[in-house]
Amino acid sequence: MQLFYGVPEDIEQWMSLVTQVRWNFPGLETQEKLNEHRAIVLKFIGKRQAICVKEKNEIAGVMLFSRGHNMICCLAVSPENRRRGVASMLMDEALRNLDKTKEISVSTFRADDIKGSAPRSLYEKYGFIEDALIEEMDYPNQKYVLHPVGAERKNRQLAINITVREISSILSDCEPSIYLYGSSVLNDYRLGWSDIDILVLTEKQISEKQAKKLVLLRQAMLIKEPDNPYFRSFEGGMLTLSAFLSKKPDRVVYWGTSGERITDGYSFDSFGLAELVGSSVLLYGKDIRTELKYPAFYELYADVKYHYETIRKYAQSTGRSFYSFGCMLDIARCIYTLRTGKIIAKTEAAEWALENNLCPDPTDLETALKVRKNSMEYKDDKAIFDYAEAFAEPIQRFADVLENELKVRK
Repeated sequence: MQLFYGVPEDIEQWMSLVTQVRWNFPGLETQEKLNEHRAIVLKFIGKRQAICVKEKNEIAGVMLFSRGHNMICCLAVSPENRRRGVASMLMDEALRNLDKTKEISVSTFRADDIKGSAPRSLYEKYGFIEDALIEEMDYPNQKYVLHPVGAERKNRQLAINITVREISSILSDCEPSIYLYGSSVLNDYRLGWSDIDILVLTEKQISEKQAKKLVLLRQAMLIKEPDNPYFRSFEGGMLTLSAFLSKKPDRVVYWGTSGERITDGYSFDSFGLAELVGSSVLLYGKDIRTELKYPAFYELYADVKYHYETIRKYAQSTGRSFYSFGCMLDIARCIYTLRTGKIIAKTEAAEWALENNLCPDPTDLETALKVRKNSMEYKDDKAIFDYAEAFAEPIQRFADVLENELKVRK
């Protein structure tokens, strides 16, 4: 067997293989769709992003990859040539062409799909790990990601995957849907500062026995991996979808900064709901986001006002904490939301505020942004914490800007 880059003369054999296995590939069921795929293959051939393995001039396997998107797009091996190393030959060549200093992604079948066993095993052999559940061509798939060596996000995603498996196992009879939202999804997670925000919505009520297991799950995971810095960062609520929508009492498991408990209520403010509807990712179960509505502007306005009043009340003096810097970022995000009706990451909001000269003390906002981006670097820096302790005045001056924005947008 030998690997070749595809040429236009290969297209008939190439499409013959694809047609043979098309029932394993959602979106190729009709002749029209096959014709569209043929045109795509020819485009990839023209960009030298189409490879194939041949034996005695017969194509045994094919792959499309994208340098621009740093991803593997399509992989197919003829039934008679499976388990002969064809897929590995294609993977090796594709990875030589893609940028391993960045995330490389691929979409494949989900774990509960019988078609998923072989491709998932192949990608895992090459170091890809499970990521978000997605849909492509109206078919349930899962994203897999190969992370750069030493990437923080890889370790975080591994912790997320462990947590999801534990929660879904405990709630196996409750039909849970598990979502990730917040800074992890907005590419703004900072180890040592940020939380990992999850939401678990179930079809059936969580039993008392299940709730007791879930409320102690973070500690149980830490006992198994005491040096894992992520398990203690998970925050969120677990409850029925019906209670989440109606805001009626329910048996709820709550994980927060101050601890964990079993309670009878849990709800989102408009910021959290906007992130859930607009940018969250599904990690487990069926997607129920179609039952949720993006908050109206008056709801966002009310929560911005609440944030403003909290900052006015509690940031009259500041302590030796990263949270002092966080107030500046919160104000920037609130102003952005008032002007656009959208939610963005705190880091992105601060950069936007600096670009638009909105902060009366830009040097202080730049410092807050620097600490946000490099929180682990400054966690033991005495000068930074001295700076934080005297941060009340610039926070209040920036709050004046937010106050004026609230008046304008009222």
